[in-house]
This record gives sequence, structure tokens and C-alpha cells, in this order.
Amino acid sequence: MSESLYPLLQHAADRHGHCPAIRFADRTLTYRQLLDAADRAARALAERGAAPGVRVALSFTKSIDAIVVLFGIIRAGATYVPIDPAWPAERAAMIAEDADIQIWTASQLPAGLPPSRPCFAGRAANGATPIAEMLSGPPAVGDPLAPRDGLANVLFTSGSTGRPKGVQITTRSLLHFSEWSVRQFALTAADVLSNHAPYNFDLSTFDIFAAVRAGAAMIPVPERIKMFPYQMAKFIADQRISVWYSVPSALVMMQLRGRLGAHDLSRLRHVIFAGEAMPKAALKAIAAELPRPVLTNLYGPTETNVCTHHRVTADDLADDAPLPIGRPITDTRVWIVDDGMRPVPPGKSGELLVAGPTVTSGYLGDADLTASRLVPAPQGGVIAYRTGDRARARSDGVLLFEGRIDRMIKCRGHRIEPGEVEAALAKHPVVAEAAVVPCADPVFGNRLRACIAARDGGDIAEAELIAFCRARLPAYMLPDEWKFYDALPRTDREKIDLRALMR
Repeated sequence: MSESLYPLLQHAADRHGHCPAIRFADRTLTYRQLLDAADRAARALAERGAAPGVRVALSFTKSIDAIVVLFGIIRAGATYVPIDPAWPAERAAMIAEDADIQIWTASQLPAGLPPSRPCFAGRAANGATPIAEMLSGPPAVGDPLAPRDGLANVLFTSGSTGRPKGVQITTRSLLHFSEWSVRQFALTAADVLSNHAPYNFDLSTFDIFAAVRAGAAMIPVPERIKMFPYQMAKFIADQRISVWYSVPSALVMMQLRGRLGAHDLSRLRHVIFAGEAMPKAALKAIAAELPRPVLTNLYGPTETNVCTHHRVTADDLADDAPLPIGRPITDTRVWIVDDGMRPVPPGKSGELLVAGPTVTSGYLGDADLTASRLVPAPQGGVIAYRTGDRARARSDGVLLFEGRIDRMIKCRGHRIEPGEVEAALAKHPVVAEAAVVPCADPVFGNRLRACIAARDGGDIAEAELIAFCRARLPAYMLPDEWKFYDALPRTDREKIDLRALMR
């Protein structure tokens, strides 16, 4: 039988029972209290059908309830599927259908989704059971159940077909990653970890499972301050956070507008970033304002969680070369291959392949996509994940990221498939053609530019298109720039000229 993540919490409660597990707003739960609440949540969920093989929606803003329910789902042996409450109802419904969600848990039920399944909600409506009632019942008894096929969660990311794809994350992946993280960053019960990333973002698994493995405190970052760099920097100081983990753009915004020097950040010992390339000028400025913390760059698509790491050195700060993505984490192997899947020598670029315990087991309900991305490795008789990222190895073995081999765009740490945005735009009755391309941005790495040609010379207002997209796409996928054409430019092969659109 596959393993469970729940013993991480049980061991933390045994060793650090009176230590704070999670602090949010004016409320704190110790590890003993978190275990008790999660046991009660598991009992209530199991009574409504949560069990191995069942997928449960986790649709919460940052809160203590979210963490309690997440561990309740894990204890019941079910698989949690994070669905951002801010996503449009159309997208949430699409994911619920593809994931075959059997139970909903939520801070508030998404609009337009009346519960046809059992529901638990912080703001109960439409027959949903209140979270408070869920936690008032008896605790679960017996050993925690292991999920079927070892599946801990399913994270839905942007899909090139216009429909999000579900990445299957295994218990084995999260156990290995959390163990590596605790060792790599020397995490202990004295640490205080920020919880900045949304639950549907793989960065959140560090904040939760590494913290619990170490017995450290989790401090969710309130949604209301995420857009205000000064308040974010003040939050780090006020909460005495010792380990910060976020996308680079959040750090860049704090460096530019957060007045880092105005805050007491003396407790901060590690600053970790992942999800997109860190601009070198911004890294130098951050290092100058935060000389004490160790800065670490982590790399890995959702399908591999973190697979390489690089601790920033003085040499990195002395030049303007791109920051390395580093070396593989423990028990992980990488290859750089050409179009024929043959390894290339150091110094040559190619596609990066990754094999190891953190690699996904595949895509939910999509055997063809799974087979195309999980392939036999060039050596070793193992299965490797084709990242779609172009990389090269220096003579010392350190890896350098060199972009994508396809159209996927990284923006604010999110993976965005232009095809999904284009598919949404194509539903507008006046849009004849739509193409989405990246344009470079010094803070966010990339911004999205939507290029539109209307039908029969029609006229479309930018505000109308923004509202149309907002009803179908999450906020991070909304284009930042709009350009309008009589007809989109073409190459000599009559394909849309994407390079021309980026100029």
C-alpha cells in the first residue's frame, strides 16, 4: 500500500505538540490542536464519502480552516484538488467535471455551482454544512488511509488545448520534497515559514509539508496585502518570518516599493524563489538590501515540483549573466537532449529531462498527453519527464535555463498556455483571429499581449474584451496589452507570424 502524508502531522504533534503550527489573523493553532481538528474534519468527510480514490475540491482563500480541511482530506485517504475561489465559475466547473469532484470544501461556495455533491463551507449556503459544524463532531479513529495510486493532489495548470490540464502529484513526491527541504534549509521547530503561494500553486507544498515535517510555524499571507509591497515587507517583520518562499516578482515588488530597509527583518535567514527567472539587476538589489539571508533559486515545473536548486554566490552577483538553476536535488537525475532524444555535450543547448521521486505520475484522464511527456530516459532504464524547457550545462555541471521550446509563457510565476487564452478570446462573436504572445517585463519577466483581428471590419472595445476574458479566465491569465489589426500578419507558410506580433 502507498504511504500517507498524515504521519508528518502526527509526528509533529507528538514532538512539538505545544508549538504553534499555524497563525492567521488573531488565531493560532498548536500542532496538537491542528491534529485534533484535522481528525474531526476527516471523520466528517469520511461520513460524506471521502475515501481512497475520491477527489475533494479544496476552494479556500488563505485561512486556518484551509489547512485543517486539507489534512482532513489527506487523513481520509482522498485526493485534494485546489480550486481558487477567485477563478471564474466556468473554469471552476470545467475542473470539477474533469476531476470528477465528489465533495466540495470551500471558504465560500463558488458562484453558479449549487452543490449536487456533499459540501462543507465557511460561509454555508445552499445546504452546505458549515466548517464549524464539521469540526465539532468526533475525531476519526484508526490509522490514516493511503490514497489510491499514491495520489496526494491534482494541480490544474493552463492547457494548450484551451482546457486546463490536471497534473497528478503523488504522496511520494511530497514526502521526498519535504524531506529534502528540511535538510537543505536546516528547518526546525524554531522557524517561521511564510505561506504566500495559492493552494493550487505547487510552491504551496513547501510552505505546508516542509513546515509540518520540521514542526515549524506556518504563517499564511492574507490576500488583502499581496498587492501592497510595503504591507508585505511589514508582514515579514511583524510575523518574524525566518524563511520566505515566493515567485521572484513578489520579491522584486518588495525591493522596489516595500522599503525593505524600514523594517526589522533580522529574523529572516532564507529567501527562496521559484516559478520564473529572477532578473539579475533585481537580484543584486535584493542582495544589497538583504545581506544576511541566504538566497536560493529553485527550479522545476509543476510536473516535477522542485528538481534543481542553486544557492546564490558572490560570483553570481558580480556579473550580469543569467542566474543558474543549479544542480539536481537528492535522488534526481537530469539529461539535456537534442530533438532525437540523444544527450548533448556540456555547453550545448537542448531539452531538459528529469527523473526522480518528485516527478508526476501523469495527467488526470489524459493518457495521450501522459505518454508524450513521460518517456524512457536516455540511460538508466527509468521514466523521465520532458520539461519543454531549453537548458545547457556548464563545464562544472551547473545547469542554465535558456527558455522554452514551445509557446508556453511564464508570467508572475504562473504557467500560461497562449492557446487557452486564445481559445477564450475565440468565443467572442466579433473576434475573427486572436494570438497571445509574451513581451518582456523587468519585474514580471513577461507580460501578455493579445493581438486581435475583428470579423468583417467590426469594432471591439478593449474594456469589452477584458470583461469577456475575466468571466472565463483566472486573473493571472488576463492580457496586459491589447493590439488590434485588420488581419494578423502571416509568415510565408501562411501561419500567424508570432515574432512580428512580439515587436
